[in-house]
Amino acid sequence: MGMMRRRSFKTAILSGLIAVVTLLMPANLYASDLSGNNEKILSDVVAISGGERAVYAIKKDGTVWAWGGFRDSGLLGNGYTVPSTSPVQMKIDNAKDIASGSRLTLILKKDGTVWATGSNEDGQLGIGITSYDKALEPVQIKELVNVKAIAAESNQSLALLEDGTVWQWGKTDRVNPPSNKPVKVEGLFSGLDISAGNGSAMMLDDRGKVHVWGTRLFDTNPDKLRNPTEISGTKEYTAIATSRQRGAAIQTDGTVWTWNNSKQFPTPGELLIPVKVQRTENARQIVGGSSSSFSIIKKDGTVWTWDSYWDGPSYKALQVKGINDAVDLASSQFSGHYALLENGTVMKWTMELGESSEPKPVNAPIKVVMKGETLSLVIPPIIINNVSYVPLRGVFEPLGATIEWNQGNFTGVVKKDDITIEINTSSEGMKLNGKTLTGELKPISVNYVTMVPLRFLSETLGAEVKWQSDKNTIYINLPK
Repeated sequence: MGMMRRRSFKTAILSGLIAVVTLLMPANLYASDLSGNNEKILSDVVAISGGERAVYAIKKDGTVWAWGGFRDSGLLGNGYTVPSTSPVQMKIDNAKDIASGSRLTLILKKDGTVWATGSNEDGQLGIGITSYDKALEPVQIKELVNVKAIAAESNQSLALLEDGTVWQWGKTDRVNPPSNKPVKVEGLFSGLDISAGNGSAMMLDDRGKVHVWGTRLFDTNPDKLRNPTEISGTKEYTAIATSRQRGAAIQTDGTVWTWNNSKQFPTPGELLIPVKVQRTENARQIVGGSSSSFSIIKKDGTVWTWDSYWDGPSYKALQVKGINDAVDLASSQFSGHYALLENGTVMKWTMELGESSEPKPVNAPIKVVMKGETLSLVIPPIIINNVSYVPLRGVFEPLGATIEWNQGNFTGVVKKDDITIEINTSSEGMKLNGKTLTGELKPISVNYVTMVPLRFLSETLGAEVKWQSDKNTIYINLPK
């Protein structure tokens, strides 16, 4: 097992009364740190998926952990409106697959039902209504049963049923009004897989043929549409993926081919004409991102990627450094690229100037345990400049404190017994019983959430805080 850097504690004394212990930022972790039971790493993952702004990991126990998102989107499905840089648990179980667009997330459960969370201005939740109200937790799309695959892109949703039919809802193209409930797509053979693109959709049928439909030409007033159309040529494919306006598929011989599903008018270039991507032999899985990039896993477990943002006569895949045992892939425009390894951990990398950064594992969220129960927080604890911070409400109300918060001027007051703590996030100030505290005890705002130094407030309110590094957990013990 790779050696982890030791975390240390730094102690400061405030007015001779309050000990403030701060925690060091977790060390950077690399592939060499992944062996053994490491609770600092997101583990026991069996599948991953990415959308435009969020990434999802399904664990062996069927729970879903999500990170990324953006303000007031509901993409994370954890009951809160704010994004998170650390994985948070979605409020759903028995998950089998995840698909995410820009403002919605679909969850396929093991029982074949489909659930949705996020925005609904285009009816993309599929629940029969169109509304600007958001679902912050997954709601069931009751019209769909016996589903075997899902797909999403932007505000478009797709489902493939066990009987081979494809159903579509939300903003499915650039011309027709959105649908707030699933509608069967006519003119298709029996399907094996589906994929959603920017204003278009694809299906792989049981003959190995690929079909495309939706927006064909953009900005033609009105945009031109396409009914389900088979990709030209006699090739047979085993897997498909979309990335914005492009499609790609793995041929039966293990090579990858790509083409344009749609384009901006009147730019040159043919549509639905496959060209071979170089250095993609022996591909066994493919995923698309939301920024015209694709990634594949080869039969030897290596990961290769290419960007097709600029149309060209040919494309060449580049190998991602340091990954040799990948079993699943995910890509997100705003959150990077990911690979799931055989040991259940998830690696992340970014692409710059055609080269991949060194992959690093996704960290598990730091847990806070009180009275033997893990607290459900709007976002997990974070550590900045060696100081640990937690959301104001999630920890201190269970400690018996009352919190009065004024969002208008970003001020709050925490009270318990004869203790009063004043917080001002706009000026980053904090007072204890009227006395201004030192700079290292200032509150901060992270993703619109007020975060406060954990140990100071906990100990001030009469609780003992302990950090157990090997468990990646903060324990709060209440006084008897």
